[in-house]
Amino acid sequence: MKRRLLLLIALFFTATLAACGSGEDASDGDANANEEAAEETAENEAESSDENEEADEGETMTSEENEGEEASVGDTITSDVGEATLVSLTDDVGTFESGPIELTIEKANGASMKVSDGYVDMFNGEEELEYIQVDMTVENTAEDHITFYASQAVMTTDSGEQLDPDMLLSDHIDGEFLGEITKSGTSFYFLENSLAEEVESITLFFSAASDENFENVGEEIEVEIPLNK
Repeated sequence: MKRRLLLLIALFFTATLAACGSGEDASDGDANANEEAAEETAENEAESSDENEEADEGETMTSEENEGEEASVGDTITSDVGEATLVSLTDDVGTFESGPIELTIEKANGASMKVSDGYVDMFNGEEELEYIQVDMTVENTAEDHITFYASQAVMTTDSGEQLDPDMLLSDHIDGEFLGEITKSGTSFYFLENSLAEEVESITLFFSAASDENFENVGEEIEVEIPLNK
C-alpha cells in the first residue's frame, strides 16, 4: 500500500513537472511571438517613415519631363537656369468675365529656386529666388476689337506685398484682340520680402476690357486665390 502511495506521489510530481515544463514552453513561445511581432512592427514603422520622408522630399524631374508630367507640391524641376521646388499649387482656379472677355486661370503656384551659377548675373546677382507663377488663357468671345491686358495684372499677397509681373521672364499676352481670338501665357511675380512658402493666398487685379474707343465694355476683375500646400 505504501509502495503504491509512493508510486502515485511520484507520478503526481512527474505530471506536475511536465505541466510546468509545458507551461514554460508556452510562455517562451508567447515571448518569441511577441518579440517577432514587435520586430515586425518596428520594421513596418521604419519602412513607413522612410516612405513618408521620400514623399516629403518629392520627385525631381527635368523641365522637359515636366511638360508631359504634372508636378506636385514638393517636386523639384531642374533646368539650365536652376532648380525650382514647388511649395504651393492651386489648379483650375476658374473663369472670369469682363464684357466679352473670358479669363481662365488654369494654375497658380509658389516656388523657391536655386539659380545656376551661369545665370546669377541675369537675376542681378541673386542666387535664390522666391516667386509666384500664374498660368492663364484669355478669349475674346465677340467679333469686336477688344483690349484686355492680362499680362499686366497687379498681384497682392497676404504676406503684404504688391507686385507687377516680371516683364523679362513672363509671357507677353498681347492686349489687342481683333475679333474672336484666344491667347495664353504665364506671368511670374518675384517676391521681394517673403518666402514663397509663407504666402498663403494671392489676389490678382485686372483692368476692365475696353473697345476701340477706349470705353470700358466690362468690369475690372479681382480674383483671390488660396495657395494649396
